[in-house]
Amino acid sequence: MSAGTDAVSAASPRRWRTFWVLAAAAALTILDVSKLGVALPAIQNDMGGSPATVQLMLVGYTIAYAAMLVPAGRIGDVLRRRTIFLTGATIFVVASLAGAAAPNVAWLVTARIAEGVGAGLLMPQVLGIIQRMFPAGERAKPLAALAALTTLTSLVAPVLAGAVMDLAGDAWGWRLLFLITVAAGVVIVPLAAMLVKEPPTTARRDFDRTGAVLLGAGVVLAIAPLSTSSGTLPSDVWPYVLTLLGAGLLTLFAFHERRVARRGGEALIDPALWRLPHFGPGVLVSGCMHAAATAGTLIVTLAYQQIAGRTPLETSLWMLPSACASLLGSWLASRVTSTSGTAVSAGAALGALALGGMGFAFAAAGAAALPWIIAALLGVSSFGSGLAAPANQARTLLFAPGHRASIAGSLIQFAQRTGSAVGMAVALIVYYAFFTRPTFAGQPAAGPMMALWTVAAMLLAGAAIALIDQRRTRRTAGRAETTPEAPLPVGDALADTGAGGMLRG
Repeated sequence: MSAGTDAVSAASPRRWRTFWVLAAAAALTILDVSKLGVALPAIQNDMGGSPATVQLMLVGYTIAYAAMLVPAGRIGDVLRRRTIFLTGATIFVVASLAGAAAPNVAWLVTARIAEGVGAGLLMPQVLGIIQRMFPAGERAKPLAALAALTTLTSLVAPVLAGAVMDLAGDAWGWRLLFLITVAAGVVIVPLAAMLVKEPPTTARRDFDRTGAVLLGAGVVLAIAPLSTSSGTLPSDVWPYVLTLLGAGLLTLFAFHERRVARRGGEALIDPALWRLPHFGPGVLVSGCMHAAATAGTLIVTLAYQQIAGRTPLETSLWMLPSACASLLGSWLASRVTSTSGTAVSAGAALGALALGGMGFAFAAAGAAALPWIIAALLGVSSFGSGLAAPANQARTLLFAPGHRASIAGSLIQFAQRTGSAVGMAVALIVYYAFFTRPTFAGQPAAGPMMALWTVAAMLLAGAAIALIDQRRTRRTAGRAETTPEAPLPVGDALADTGAGGMLRG
């Protein structure tokens, strides 16, 4: 064992135990993205507040999460990822406790934003540590397993929330959802402190503060105004002005990063990452898939209660089979090829067709048959997500060099969280804009119909990007798929030999 190798990487059982602790922490952050969708009506009844304020409680977490990811990824690359992970996890748990004890909506919104900050700090370190624990030839399996777990968590969250709300009641149920996170965190944080080990980084320690400010401000301004519009297009001009300003700041950030890199500085996002095989397309595909997954689950959850008249527990039970279908898809993806481009494009396309079918079901199906049809199609959509998400994450991060592990991981997470925020915002706008209108078949359900068709278009875009990337790979590399055994880029090869600080197993 070389001097740069620690106990985690030297012993496989220790390495996998560490992986599952880190994966559990990642799953908690995903759980908090979607668990409160079922509880939103109860929170508003219990706490009061305008729909926009309650919606900010939902999307404020996601926006704060997204805004922190890239700066936290860079911080993890220049400092010790273990320290940043434990800091973020502690903030996350303490903020969850504050949410459970919230006396009013303002307190609750603040707690949710603080939770997002903690999640944004810890999540890039999870991916960075995993990439350093496993050599490039072994990364596909843990990365695919992590993606499968987080996808499953996003599907199980509404089921868990519905059961808790039904058993504990509206007044205490949503508080108990926060306490479940606290209880899990109290176990995970000490385990991580004992298990996670990491040698000092060899990365340069300069930090692009200007880039971090531009990116954070751009994300908040671009997403927050429309995300808090209470599901209807705002009539005032200022939300649109702020959104355009945010888009302008993000454009300025991109130019700033290129200039920093040309001058030999250390950019917040190394432009060389976008030249890695599959990285750029994979980031886009991940954003599309998470936009569709989060928004689709939210719309179905709301429509089951507001259109079909189901209780939170009934809603969660009708959605339970989708979690099993997601597991089946993830298992099949691992059996075929964990980095298969075919699995990504086929799974995303299958999910898009199922979401479109759900829109038709809300438009034309009878009340008795509707839950059965939606449950079946949701299962098909979840199977597609389970097939596509693990393969896409492993494929995207396969060639990321060790000294860029956290920032590479944070970029794919950034795409997922911004995709979720944008997906929820757009879907809710469409859902409520058409909420009271009849469908082409006369059903009073144009809201879920149009929203689900919009969500299906997001996922179809992801399938198209994956397919284009796969075909381009075949043309340029002369092989059908890039596999973990493929030759590594020079930077990664150096990292695996110790020059870049990569841990070897």
